[in-house]
Amino acid sequence: MRTAKIRKNKKEQKQQIMEEEYSVKKMAIIIVIIIIVFALFYLITTLVVKPAKEEKIETPVVFDSSKILLSGLLNRDEDEYYVLAVKKVSDISSYQEIDYMTIYNKFITQYKNTKDSLKFYYVDLDNGLNSNYISDKTNISSNLEELKLSEDVLFKIKKGKIESSYIGHEKIIEALKDLIPEES
Repeated sequence: MRTAKIRKNKKEQKQQIMEEEYSVKKMAIIIVIIIIVFALFYLITTLVVKPAKEEKIETPVVFDSSKILLSGLLNRDEDEYYVLAVKKVSDISSYQEIDYMTIYNKFITQYKNTKDSLKFYYVDLDNGLNSNYISDKTNISSNLEELKLSEDVLFKIKKGKIESSYIGHEKIIEALKDLIPEES
């Protein structure tokens, strides 16, 4: 009976050892499968992403120095220049949005092609950084603390002072037309 117990214990020990070996093998297989899956994902990712990096075309950063804030209205490098302060407006009477900037740019482009043209700067009155200068009533002043705009204005600046200003769409368009010499 004792030998039967010993055999039974040995059998149970062998079975326990076999079960432990089986679970270790099972765990090793799972770890190997996980490593293979991660390696495949890594290889696929590098193969797909690497060509995309090579195709990347870097575009240079372009700074548009012609756009300024109203706080910089009088302190440009040139002695004489123009500043066009505009905002997007709607013509309420016809319920159509009018893009005056396109009209202005047509004349400005023609003017820039003339001999001895002055530099043009642009101010976006809708920019929140210009909100201190926006009012219900326009007040033109070389003292920036007193300057208030309610509509589009074309300034001619000479030696840090406002030499002339044209308030409103019609006057701006007239002034821009006058800048362009008539062809003979």
